[in-house]
Amino acid sequence: MWGRSPCPTHPLAKRIGAWPSVLAVSALTAAASYAAADRRPTTR
Repeated sequence: MWGRSPCPTHPLAKRIGAWPSVLAVSALTAAASYAAADRRPTTR
């Protein structure tokens, strides 16, 4: 129905399982969000 899914958990789920792939992609997304958000500029 949707063709290729934009969600990276689907191809990964075929390799490692559904819930582990959801947890892995969620952890990567959280880490990227944490690294990119709320950065304080360095002041001297």
